[in-house]
Order: sequence, then structure tokens, then C-alpha cells
Amino acid sequence: MKTSLQPTQDALKNLEQALLISQPTDLERDGTIQRFEYCYEIIWKAAQRILKENEVQAETPKAVFREMGRLGWIQNVEDWLAFQKTRNETSHEYGLKLALNSYALAKKFLPLAQGLFKVLLEKSHD
Repeated sequence: MKTSLQPTQDALKNLEQALLISQPTDLERDGTIQRFEYCYEIIWKAAQRILKENEVQAETPKAVFREMGRLGWIQNVEDWLAFQKTRNETSHEYGLKLALNSYALAKKFLPLAQGLFKVLLEKSHD
């Protein structure tokens, strides 16, 4: 059965729209960070399902990204592990410095996530 990637595509579009705001208010910045968190979650889970379709088992985000790196689906596993770390931090901590760092990382995340999305579309079984 083919994994639906429509929710992932929709989430990435939502993050892209949020990042188009050139001078975000604190509320817009925080909403963008929330979208980053959601995109991170949905893309690693989609990747996990696509890996499974390709007979590769990976149970945790770290394992998923390491397997994708091993397979050449992503270029820099360390970037993805940094996204995971920031996603975890923003879920449990608050503060302006962390928010600004997370927002900046969301900008780095989007093009890499869009690239991974294309790979996942290619690797998904019909």
C-alpha cells in the first residue's frame, strides 16, 4: 500500500508560507516554530514508513535519518539530528534566545525538507 505524502506536502507548504513573512511578530515567529516542529514530526514519520516499504527498519528519528544517510537519501545526517535536537528543545523549553535559534533553523530546515520530500516521493512504492 502506498504511503500518502499529502499531509507532509501540506505541512511543508504551511511552513513555507510562514517563512515568507519578512518581519514576523513574536506571535508569527512562535507560530512558525510550531509549524517547524510539526513538519519535522511528519517528515520523519513519513520517512520511516517509506523506509519500511523499502524493507529498512528504523524505529527512532535518529535511526531513520542515519538509515537515509546510509542509503544516500539525505546528504548531511548531522543537520537532521540538529533539527531533532531543536525540535525537542522547543517542545520543553521557552525563551527568546531559543526561539530565535529555532526560527533560524526552521529557515535552514525548509529547503532540506523539501528535498527530502522529493526523495520520499521517488522511493514510495506504487
